[in-house]
Amino acid sequence: MTSYITNTATGQTQMGSQLKPGERLLYSAGFTHLYQLGEASDLPSLGSSPVWRKVYQFQETVGTISDYLFTKTGKTGTTDEDVSDLIDTKDPTKLAYLGVQQLLAGRIPENVEMIGNLLSSLGKPIDDRKMLLEDIVGWLATAGRSRHHGPNSFVNGVQGQFINLLWGDLPHPPTVTLAPEHRYRSADGSYNNLTGFPLLGAANQPYARSVKPMHAHAPDVAEPEDFFDAILRRKPGPHGFKPHPAGISSLLFAFANLIIHDLFWTNNQPDPDSPMDNKPNDDHTKKDEKEQKPTADGPSKKRGRSNQWQNRTSSYLSLDPLYGVNQAEQDKVRDYSEPNLGKGLLFPDSFASSRLLLMPSASCALLVLFCRNHNRVAEKVLQLNEQKRWNPNPSEIKSKEQRKKQDDEVFGTARLVNCNYFVQMILHDYLQSILGSVQADSDWSLDPRTQIKTLLGSTPKACGNSVSIEFNILYRWHSCLSMRQTQWLEEKMSKGLPSKKWDDLNEGAFMKAMESLMTELNAGPGTDPRKWKLSKYEVNPSTIGGAETVEQGTYERDPETGKFRDEDLARILQDATYDVAGAFGAHHTPAVLRWIDCQGMRTARDVWRACTLNEFREYLGLKAFESFKEWNSDETVANAMEDLVGHPSNIPLHAGLHGEESKTPRLGAGLCPGYTISRAILSDAVALVRGDRFYTDSATADALTDWGLNDCQPDPRDGSYGGMMQRLIINNLPNQYAYNDVALLFPFMVPKTIYQVLTDISPRKALNYSLEPQPYSPIGFKTFQVSPDRKLVCKVSDTESIQRQRMEELFGMPNMRSCLSNVYETLDSAITGEEWKFFEKFLSERIKQCSTRRNPIYCDQTVDICRDVTNPMISGWLAHIFGLVETGLHSEQLLLTALSDVYLYLTEAQMTFKSRSAARVAACGLAWQLKFHIEAESSPTVSEMSVPLLT
Repeated sequence: MTSYITNTATGQTQMGSQLKPGERLLYSAGFTHLYQLGEASDLPSLGSSPVWRKVYQFQETVGTISDYLFTKTGKTGTTDEDVSDLIDTKDPTKLAYLGVQQLLAGRIPENVEMIGNLLSSLGKPIDDRKMLLEDIVGWLATAGRSRHHGPNSFVNGVQGQFINLLWGDLPHPPTVTLAPEHRYRSADGSYNNLTGFPLLGAANQPYARSVKPMHAHAPDVAEPEDFFDAILRRKPGPHGFKPHPAGISSLLFAFANLIIHDLFWTNNQPDPDSPMDNKPNDDHTKKDEKEQKPTADGPSKKRGRSNQWQNRTSSYLSLDPLYGVNQAEQDKVRDYSEPNLGKGLLFPDSFASSRLLLMPSASCALLVLFCRNHNRVAEKVLQLNEQKRWNPNPSEIKSKEQRKKQDDEVFGTARLVNCNYFVQMILHDYLQSILGSVQADSDWSLDPRTQIKTLLGSTPKACGNSVSIEFNILYRWHSCLSMRQTQWLEEKMSKGLPSKKWDDLNEGAFMKAMESLMTELNAGPGTDPRKWKLSKYEVNPSTIGGAETVEQGTYERDPETGKFRDEDLARILQDATYDVAGAFGAHHTPAVLRWIDCQGMRTARDVWRACTLNEFREYLGLKAFESFKEWNSDETVANAMEDLVGHPSNIPLHAGLHGEESKTPRLGAGLCPGYTISRAILSDAVALVRGDRFYTDSATADALTDWGLNDCQPDPRDGSYGGMMQRLIINNLPNQYAYNDVALLFPFMVPKTIYQVLTDISPRKALNYSLEPQPYSPIGFKTFQVSPDRKLVCKVSDTESIQRQRMEELFGMPNMRSCLSNVYETLDSAITGEEWKFFEKFLSERIKQCSTRRNPIYCDQTVDICRDVTNPMISGWLAHIFGLVETGLHSEQLLLTALSDVYLYLTEAQMTFKSRSAARVAACGLAWQLKFHIEAESSPTVSEMSVPLLT
């Protein structure tokens, strides 16, 4: 090999043979600096003195020598060929070189500080005032030079992570656009994903498959009826029912019904393009075909291959049972009438899906509350009209197209806020009960929407979702039906099978029973959702020496308003709250659901070809079962499953999930399902919420309005550890619950159970709650709708007496009526006497003090009258009259806040846990100040005045 070497000392170029390592060092670019001290004008200067230049040149030379010593090849040179070798083909330098280089460069202190800032920023937002970004760039600039050494894998790795950090700052591609058609949820759930998959998770799209089934199915697999009878079937009678071990109420599973029917709706309609029957040729199917009756969809006809791979609803938590799965269903519940067009309203107490009418009425009652909440939000956002883009009086809009456009925008905004209520209940009320976090006296909640960003990257969000067949199988929680709900279901099913021999129930008998129930509720095919009724099944407590009585029938609507009575809805929810649910696990599913469960197992086996239980567990990162006793320690259940499948790897997903041994109650395990279900539902909750664009990137004040975004935020001070269900009930069922009723604050737990939990946390804390709340006494004004366009406002007659009662309870002082009269007299005398001069002096001084020039060009001065003048005047005057302290604990603003808390508590129509707690804290502080002021101004006997203590 021939090389051309430039002798920088002589300026001559010579040709020679391959140089030895020692000769290569002599002719290296760094070593020749020894001959050029003071002549290297291209090097950066550290100062004007040539001494600094020589020092830098010496560092370069030593750096080159260390490069030669610490590299494997030691290749150097200055020709084009050798430079190419330095950049592209040289073996990476050792990490030791970087240490020597940074030491000679004098960057050790900066590097230590950079590493400290880097470690302190892990898991936190980066503080750009610490110049961490600049330190990283500086380190890369010095350590990454390829002038005298080869590439270093460590430097390249740091640079790669740095680029990854910068790349992760922005979504690729963007998940949100400003297109008006993508601002709100579509009727069918499409365009939730804007990154190239607009139909991902939309209605009428295929189910997803999460787990790849690889395990071979046994040739002689047992029939679904065998699995149900041996593993799942509940024993008849009350003795077969096992109450939930953690005291979960039936209302939690009514709420779970909304979630399940919001996400799953298998298309069981025949496919006209596939006339071949897909059902297995067994006795059960033949019997069903012989007795097939006309269905709700029309006359009976021979089934073709069903579209059971298709999901008729969207894969998002978007309240589809309320709003519908397509535009046609949505239009049936939207109020387009002439006086309301432009207001974005739903018809009163209506919902789109009739499927939930076939179940206990608590789920439908919750849908009615969400309907009312939608209309409440729509009226409020239109009234506030924050961005001034709507006309609060739509009747003034002459163009019907413009009114329709405004109606769609208000409706879309109200739906976004209402759905955020829904997901907040899932994250706080629902998951709080599932995880049992109340036992820790904590308001923590699992919130998947948070920004998860580290130096190593960020977790994706707003990418859409598509529900899978595995989770369709997982959410068949039929074992949790309570005893009362089971009796109701058996009563309804007996209309199709009077003998109540549930083994004989088939599709014909099932459809006959459902048709009878739908006719009873006025919800047959083609009926108006505004006319639907709710099923009644009230179990009245037994009197002394008597027995429980059951009242059945329907809950009727008001013929004028079209609404259900508040008392009826409250009764439905309270009955479900006090009704303990059933337990998860084997032998807990009611026999009346045998045919439904078997159809589900048959679909999972023959149509979906679902994976086995062990395959599902391995997909979730769980250990596969190696024995049947590991799956369920109950020998009877384990032996029955072994007889059916032979080996643990053959356990089918449906029977395996719902027959698995359930957890015992503890912190972190409040729902107590099977171990596999417990792990899977958390993953599903995170995927559903974090993948939804409208709960993450599009959940902005611009889309929901400032008021709407604030209205759906949880408050940990409300007595329910941030629960949102109690707010939904209070806003839409006023005057039906007491403020401290545990049935209101923790509706997903049986009251006695949750009260015991609160007592275990702190007996003093439990005193703030009530198991037997006092009857509610409304105050203020009450509004009556006397006609569609007229309202009657009446004052409640006992308002003043209730306010005095609240004042007595607040301050712990009896005979408050006489005390209040003295206070009023003192205030009157102060306002009409010499104290009036205090106002004049305060106002003039305050206006001068707070007036500022907002514009330096003009001389006009401005002042915020409410914030800087009137509010401080009120608090300052009251402090002057009553001797309250304006500094320290009760400053000017804090004093005004304390007085406002007391006033709101005394005057609000419906007392809340939060308002009472805030008023008691404020009243306690004010009372102590008044006490000490009176003690200082009067005789010692006054010190015996009672002052309330906080409970």
